[in-house]
This record gives sequence, C-alpha cells and structure tokens, in this order.
Amino acid sequence: ACAIRDAMWQVPAFDYRVPSEWLAWLRRALAMLRAWGFGGFPEIPDVLQFAPLSVNDICCLIPPWFGALASIFTGFLAHEVTRSNNAALVATGIMAVIPAHLMRSIGGKFDNEAVAMAAISSTFWLWLRSVRTPRSWPIGILAGLSYIYMVLAWGGYIFVLNMVGLHALVLVALGRFNSGVHKAYSLFFLVGTYGAIQIPVVGWQPLRSLEQIGPLLVFLGYQVLAGCDAVRRRQKMSVSAFVSFRIKVVIAFLMALFAVSVLLYPTGYFGPLSARIRGLFVRHTKTGNPLVDSVAEHMPAKPGSYDRLLGLPLTYCIHGAVVCAFRRSSACYFAGIYAIVAMHFSGKMSRLLLICAPIVAVGSSIWFGFLLDVMMEPILWLLGKPGQEAAIVSDSGEASTKAKGEKEKPSPKAAPKGKDKGSNDKAVSKSKQKTAETPKSYELQEFEEEFRPGGMMMLINDLQSSLSQVIAEEAKRMAKMVRTGGDKQFFLGRLALSGFILARLMSLVPEIAAWIDDCHAYGQALSNPKVVTTMRDQHGQPVLVDDYYQGYRWLAKNTPEDARIIAWWDYGYQITGIANRTSLADGNTWNHEHIATLGRTLTSPEKRAWNAIRHLADYLLVWAGGRGDDLAKSPHLARIGNSVFPDHCGDDDPRCAKFGFNADGTPTPMMRASLLYKAVKHKLTPDVQVDPRYFEEVHTTRYGKMRIFKVVNISEESKAWIADPKNRICDAPGSWYCVGQYPPALDKLLAKRRSFAQVEDFNKAGQKSAYTRMVEQELSGGGRGKSP
Repeated sequence: ACAIRDAMWQVPAFDYRVPSEWLAWLRRALAMLRAWGFGGFPEIPDVLQFAPLSVNDICCLIPPWFGALASIFTGFLAHEVTRSNNAALVATGIMAVIPAHLMRSIGGKFDNEAVAMAAISSTFWLWLRSVRTPRSWPIGILAGLSYIYMVLAWGGYIFVLNMVGLHALVLVALGRFNSGVHKAYSLFFLVGTYGAIQIPVVGWQPLRSLEQIGPLLVFLGYQVLAGCDAVRRRQKMSVSAFVSFRIKVVIAFLMALFAVSVLLYPTGYFGPLSARIRGLFVRHTKTGNPLVDSVAEHMPAKPGSYDRLLGLPLTYCIHGAVVCAFRRSSACYFAGIYAIVAMHFSGKMSRLLLICAPIVAVGSSIWFGFLLDVMMEPILWLLGKPGQEAAIVSDSGEASTKAKGEKEKPSPKAAPKGKDKGSNDKAVSKSKQKTAETPKSYELQEFEEEFRPGGMMMLINDLQSSLSQVIAEEAKRMAKMVRTGGDKQFFLGRLALSGFILARLMSLVPEIAAWIDDCHAYGQALSNPKVVTTMRDQHGQPVLVDDYYQGYRWLAKNTPEDARIIAWWDYGYQITGIANRTSLADGNTWNHEHIATLGRTLTSPEKRAWNAIRHLADYLLVWAGGRGDDLAKSPHLARIGNSVFPDHCGDDDPRCAKFGFNADGTPTPMMRASLLYKAVKHKLTPDVQVDPRYFEEVHTTRYGKMRIFKVVNISEESKAWIADPKNRICDAPGSWYCVGQYPPALDKLLAKRRSFAQVEDFNKAGQKSAYTRMVEQELSGGGRGKSP
C-alpha cells in the first residue's frame, strides 16, 4: 500500500473527459441490460478523475483491485480449459459477482485472501498453459513466479502446490508424461520452492513438512521417469524391454525413498501436520487446537452456505462436467480434480468456500460457453470460419477439400550440393526408424510429443482404436457433419438448433438477473461497517447502533496516546485501526501462548486478573449487551487459557465445563467470580459489580454494547520496562513473528505456563494439552474423554 501511494504521488492529479461518441453504443447496451433487470451494471461517468490516495484508502481499494485481477485470471483459466472465448467471458463475469469471491473482494475487506485469489487463478492458469503442448514448458517459470506470489500472500499456498503436484501425478497416470511436462513441472517446482524458502515464515518447510512432501515426491518421480525415457531413446529399447526396465527403476526408487524416510524420521526431520490442515481430513469438527476450534469460519460449511455463496452457477457445474467428460483435455482433468478437492475441503471448513469460487465460475462457464459456441457456430461458418466444408454451398453435398492428413506427398529431393551420400543415407535411416516406431495410423494429440510405447497412453490408444472399429461408418459420418456443418439440409438443422438455444438462454434472463441482484445485495451487506449495525426498536422503527464505533472513538479522544488496551483478541485490529491505541493482541493467531494468557487472565477471579493486568494494560475493554458479546465467547476464552495454564480449569476438565452457565441460565461459581462476568454485568445484575479498588468504569456506550474500565494502580515500573526498546524481542526461533517478553513481575504467572504443541514450525516442541489429547481420543474412537 505504501509503495502504491508513493507511485501515485509521482503522477499529478488530472481530470479526463470520456469521449461520449466513442462509448455511446456501450452506454446504450448497459442501459438496455439495466432495463432487462441487470441493475448491478454501473453507468459510465462523463469525467474520470485521478488524485493520489491515502494509505487507508489504498488498503480499502486493494480487495476490489485484486478481485478484478482474480476475475480476469479466472477467465484465462476457463479459456485454457475450453479454448472458448465465450466461456472465458462468462467465467470472468461470474467470478466478478459470485458471493463466495465477494467475501474477500469487497472494498474494505483487507485480508490475506483479498490478494491471494488472484494468485490462485493465475498460478493454475499458467500451470495449465505450460503443459498444453510439449513446447509450452517455458511458461512453467512464470507459473513458479506466480506461486511465489501466492506464498507471500496466504497460507493457502499449500493448497495450490498440492493441486499442481496432484495434477502432475494424474498426467503420469493418464500416460501424458513427456519431456515438456517434465520440464514444466520441474521449472515450476524449482523456481517456486526456491522463492518460498526465502520467506521466513516458510523456510525449509517445502522440503520437510508433511503437508508439502507430496509435490516433492512427484518432482523426484518426474526425474526418474525422465531418466528412463532418456535411456530408452539412447538404447532404442523395445516395448517389452522398456516396460521391464522402468518397473525395475521405479521399484528401486521406492525402496530408496523408504530407506531415506526410515533414516530421517527418528531425527525429527519431517514436520507434523498443522492443526488447520489436520482438521481438513478428520471426521470431527475439532482440530485439537481450542483457538482454531473457536473460530466460526473453521467450522464445516452448511448446505445453505453453498446456495447462498455459490448460487445459480453451482447448478450448471454438473452440465459443464459433462462437456468436460467428452473433451478430456489435460486442463479438463485439472478442473475435475479442483472441483473434488474444493468441495471436500469447503465441507470441512466454511472459510474455504472461497476457493470454490474460481472452479464454480469455470464449471458453469464451460456449459454456457459450450451453448454459445454451438449457437454461434453456423453464423461463423457463413462468415468463413475455417473447417466448414465446401458442401455447404453445393447441392450435391460432396466435399471438395481433402481430409486432414491426406495432403499430397512431396517428391523426394536430391541431396544438396556439398553433402555426401552418407549423410543423406543417415537422414533416410532416421526417417525409417521414426516410421517404424510410430504406427502409420496414429495421429499425435496436442499434448503428445511422440508415440510412447509401453505406457498408459499406449493402452488408451489401443482401446480407442478397438472402439473406433466397432463404431459404424454412418455414425462417424454424422459426427463429422456435426463438427463441420455437413450438407445444406443439415446446416439448416444447425441453424434451427441455434435458434432453440437462443430462446432457451433468453428464458434464463430473469433468473440470471435475479441472481445478479442477489449478488449485488450481498455485496452491499458486506460493505456495511461491522462496527455499525441497524436494529429495530419496540415500535419496529430502524435504529442505527454505532456503539462499537463510538466506543473506539471515545478511546481515541479520552485516553493517552500511549494507552494500552486489554481485550479479547477478536477486537485487536479495530482497537488499533479505529481507536489508534495499542492492543495486547490483534487478530493474528500465531502466538497461541500469548492469547491463552489473555484468556486465562480475563476468565480468572477479579483480583487475580488485576494482579496480572496492572503490569500489562491501562484500560480494559469488553463487549456486552448479548448477541455474541464476551460472555457468549467466554467458554472459549477459558478453554484456550486452560490449554496453556492447566491449573485454570484442570487437566481433568479440558472443555472447561466448570466455566459457563448452568441449565437455568445462572453462571457457574467460576464464571460468576471472573473479571469478565463482572465487567460485562457491572451494575446490571444485582450484587454484580467490579471492585473499585481494581477497576474504574469510565465509559459505557449508549446501548451498552461496549464497556471500558480504567485499571487502578497500574505498575509504572512494569510500564517503563515494557517501553524500553532493549526489552523488545522479535523473530521467534525458526519463524518470523515477534515473540516479545513480559515484565519480570509476571515471572511467577508465566512459570505456570505449559508450552502448547501447536505443531507449527516454531512451537512443535510444546506439550499436548488435555484438550488436544481429548480430541485425539475422540478421533481414535475412544469416546469423549474425561470431562465432567
């Protein structure tokens, strides 16, 4: 954002009047579409203005900027799958408005995924483009560079890497491996991995993490297969000899891998699966990390979520799958793999509905692109589209053009001067050798480099040849007529079919318009600020509730600039961004132990909490008023705190059942004594208020949604110690985040902490909490564990 701002300041502000005569037709087309019900189409302004933006405005605009890029790259991806310009345009339009993508592309939704979706679509498109033909392999370098961008943007790079690796493996299984595919994947993997390991948070994980070991094995396997092909060409092996040789080499390769794994495993070389990744492959909705399990977006997607976020395009994806089943290109196989993986993972974690957006846009565009192509093809034939036979203008129906591959053979040429007979004989010998290796009736496909003996493709070709012999000549002739238009009578039938398709598409206009309006309404709802909501009063009149915003503004106006605010980590970004005050924790979940310390402190008895807070913060902020307030979240806070402080609820109570509400709605003794309960219910419930010796109420918003308390008698010594730059520690060993440290006065509290085995690279030495062990026992079928 800062780089964009600096670049914008180099360009002076200016106004540009849009030439109305040039765009008159486009304005009329957009007006017609709006009249048909497509109200989401914007109007073209008369004047375009440019002026430098602030960093805040740039951050707000980055999601729609990159959302537009993601839509364009999704169109390229659809074109690579279908080779249809119509499909590409449809996919671009769907991706631009589909709610699953709007979740992260609406202005102001500044998040990692906002810039990552463009990287996902661009990496997939470039990868498929690199394996289109054996000569396309240099594009693998661009795919690797795009993957580096993905690694920088979002942790979902693991999904992208494994998708490419899985597709590369499927290409081998389909017999589509060749030197072009080998070079493309090797370049993608080498360039991408080299860039990834330069990023501190990633490091050497691509070569050690179980989450990324699959693509590494595919890379090694590709080198083995390429080596086998090199030996085959050099030694001119027969089919049976090559098959036998390759089987022996593959067995030796697998045995070598097994031996290396046995040697490395005891050393701790391989990293375990992270909690989030592990949660994608288990039957339960819990990962073993109470912090991850507390996030709503990490819960499985509900059936209604698919209808709401993917909507109408999802309905036509199955039609697109049928079209792809007949084409069976390498890109179509990738689309099928993508669809299966995306639907599985989104079913495990609702947040991953985001990755369904590109493939749903592509899947539905395959079908609509197919219909548009079929509809427009007869018209294009009349305009001279290549492939239409001369029979279309002849009553006899006889074609005057020769079939493909039946070109007149050139006569042999004499050897050029200066060349001896021996060199000419060698050329003839090579020609004979090639003819002997490749069957005369075999025509290489676009993705093939040569006739590969003894592989899956050879088996597939033999099967297709057998089926081709069974198919009647009349059926083949009809299929050719469908492709080329055939005689005039058949051409008229194609025109009639085009008319029917046009009528059917026009009948869908109201449904499509309604879906676009729903997308527009969803986008408007997302655009509304989360700290300002609209509610209804007792008379049914709308009431604007801006308690959260006004509460943060109160902090900005009425507290010192160096004030430190303790609150649950959910509100950290808002405290920093709106109130411009220091929060003890923001929305980042990397430092589990620190967030657990906050959870334990807030859910502890008031005096015990104050003993810790006075060394850390100046103000306490809580959300109140019901409907998702801090009391509703408090069981999660206690559970997370107990994962690091086993003395909080105890290892015998990993769910922290003793902290919560009874069946009759009354708080349990542990909750009633907690600081969080007293702060939220302060003077609202009889006999419940904070002790003025520890906390002083300084502000409650109009509707009671936010309450702010000043910490009494803070430790100036600890505050000065924290402010001293020499006491600030960053760069946790093996990672990138600032671990920080606490003032010495909290050493007694910190001694009770038990490092949590978050199984990330910087925290894997920790111990498993009672909660983690309980979840693992559930996953193994051992019941719900010990919990009162």
